[in-house]
Amino acid sequence: MPVYNFGQPDRGVIQTAFITDDIQRSMAQMSTLLQIGPWFLFEDFQLLDLHYRGEPADFQVSLALANSGHMQFELIQPLDDKPSPYRELQTQRGWGFHHYAVAAEDFDAASADYAAQGLEQILSCSVAVGGRAAYFDSRDQVAGMIELVEMTPQVEQLWSMIHQASVGWDGSDPVRTPG
Repeated sequence: MPVYNFGQPDRGVIQTAFITDDIQRSMAQMSTLLQIGPWFLFEDFQLLDLHYRGEPADFQVSLALANSGHMQFELIQPLDDKPSPYRELQTQRGWGFHHYAVAAEDFDAASADYAAQGLEQILSCSVAVGGRAAYFDSRDQVAGMIELVEMTPQVEQLWSMIHQASVGWDGSDPVRTPG
């Protein structure tokens, strides 16, 4: 099983994600209480070719990524009230844990594996950095959704940069904007 430059294995959990109504507050609290950081903030994250529950979608989110060791944490703040997997879970359970992310070099095979296990795909998209993502509804099995992330060289480079920034982080410059 290959291990990515940021220390996690192919088809292993690479991220834990949470939804929030205030991304700035959540970044500050997770940095202070859990020493997670620095955060890389994407204020209007671009989701391309976005589909939610089989229909074209256009909801907007801000998100922030940071590591603690080899595990990445994601904070997601919906920027509108349009239907989305974030609003769906927030309406059902409130703010908090949303999904685990799993990386796969062979995105299509991993998607087929989840479908064969009876998991419904509820979101599909691509991202500007280069790669695809999909959410599978696994709430009954693991208390959250699974996000499948296509691990392209560009995505691995971004995630490795975020991991490296966390190594020895002294708390300075806690929120950064990717350049």
